[in-house]
Amino acid sequence: MHKTENRNRKIHGLLLSVGITFLGAFELLSAQAFTLTDSGNHQLDIHIGDKPVGRYMFGHDPSTPESLHQTYKPFLHIIDPETKKPITKGPGGQFTHHRGIYLGWNRLTTDEGRFDLWHMNKGLQIHRSFEEKNITPQSASFTSNVHWIVAGEKVVIDEMRTMTFTHDGLPETIAIVDLTTELSPMVNLELNGDPEHAGVQYRPANEVDKKATKYLFPKEGQDPRKDFNLPWVNEYYELNGKGYSVTHMNHPDNPKPSRYSAYRNYGRFGAFFTKSLDKGEKLTLKYRFAIRKGKPEDRSEIQEDYTKWISKN
Repeated sequence: MHKTENRNRKIHGLLLSVGITFLGAFELLSAQAFTLTDSGNHQLDIHIGDKPVGRYMFGHDPSTPESLHQTYKPFLHIIDPETKKPITKGPGGQFTHHRGIYLGWNRLTTDEGRFDLWHMNKGLQIHRSFEEKNITPQSASFTSNVHWIVAGEKVVIDEMRTMTFTHDGLPETIAIVDLTTELSPMVNLELNGDPEHAGVQYRPANEVDKKATKYLFPKEGQDPRKDFNLPWVNEYYELNGKGYSVTHMNHPDNPKPSRYSAYRNYGRFGAFFTKSLDKGEKLTLKYRFAIRKGKPEDRSEIQEDYTKWISKN
């Protein structure tokens, strides 16, 4: 059976089992289902219905070296709605600077020198405020104003990071997350580095089963080290006996050439590019993350989802 048919049958089977129509099920899923809950001054929880699906970690605490290390950049955790535990990585573990869905460049260069806004040993990303929080029947979104800081307290980038959560109604879907961020340089600068240490990335939890990690590319035999400007890459990984599929989508409006680092067995993968920006110039980036339980869909279905996304964005 083709997976598209299987996808439809799973939906209809689910609907029949609860005795409602497809439209009714989608309304049930969407109507007043999304919530944003601000937990003090350090995290924003995203729920669909009563199920947690995301947690934006935005706290910044420089009071001790340890607390500063824990909070030197904001990032997004993805939460398994059944276990209520993150399936992405936080501080510590292998490569402590890898954290959930995050972005940075390890060679950010200005007239004053080169700074590392990846490992964060020569810079900080500090959440200053939430500019917007929006709930609709179909989505939840927030915009985090993040300052990229080097050389003490000098702001080199004023970022507006918007994350929007939606759901496609499939029972295996945890969430669809759109990351749209606007980078406004305060000085002339260059975003540079390499695919391993720069760009917009996803990192599974540290306890991932490294033997089970697999990557799927748009075409058979593609090599992300050689094939540039891939529209998407899918990763399958296993954690505590459960499997998860993440498709990282790269919008065609993003800077080119772009390269995916998608080969590490611990699961950190993402899209990288270099770009020079003048003071006052704005750079808008658009990515999508489709996070689901279980094995990935086939290439044609992922490509179909990608095509639908870019046609509306």
